[in-house]
Amino acid sequence: MEKILNKFGYYKRKKPERQYKKIQYKTPGTPEENSQRLIELTVQGNEWVRNKEKDDYQLIGMFFTIVLLVEHKMVNLLAIIDESIESRMLGEKIDVFKDFLKRYEPEEDENIEEYRLLLQPLNEIKRIRNSMAHDITQPLFGYASLKQVGSYVKKRRPDMHASFKGCEDEKAKCIGLLAAFGFIFSFEIAKLRVCIEH
Repeated sequence: MEKILNKFGYYKRKKPERQYKKIQYKTPGTPEENSQRLIELTVQGNEWVRNKEKDDYQLIGMFFTIVLLVEHKMVNLLAIIDESIESRMLGEKIDVFKDFLKRYEPEEDENIEEYRLLLQPLNEIKRIRNSMAHDITQPLFGYASLKQVGSYVKKRRPDMHASFKGCEDEKAKCIGLLAAFGFIFSFEIAKLRVCIEH
């Protein structure tokens, strides 16, 4: 009812005002103490950066590159049903993709389940992305964290999965798995887009 009244300008619910604690100020110290405190506060929390190595950054970079690729491919597909898809968060894009699949009418030789199988790996990637994006101290994820992605790649492209399965380097396996998923996802989205008016 509020929405209807709101459309006609009769009802506006005020947003509750945020409540904050009062800011407590420290007693100023000597210039030397203040300088030392400033240095300590500046470097606070930077240990996680110093403790990471080059291959850690390669894994993080590859992961976020795949996330951006996945989002870009979804935007290209979903813009036909949702004009505001580009500004949505990854989780919302996945929800719109799910709604798209409910509306999509597959061709005679097409199996809609093939596209629905993308949802679990997408949600797993979203979960990892959220944990890394919202907590910079989050330890890196490992191959075991990508169970749904691994299962999907193994089922859809066992040849690609086999090419990095025996790799002893955990981070290289993660990069191989993410790259394989990115390729398969791109292909599946392209298959959906072929039959759709843009």
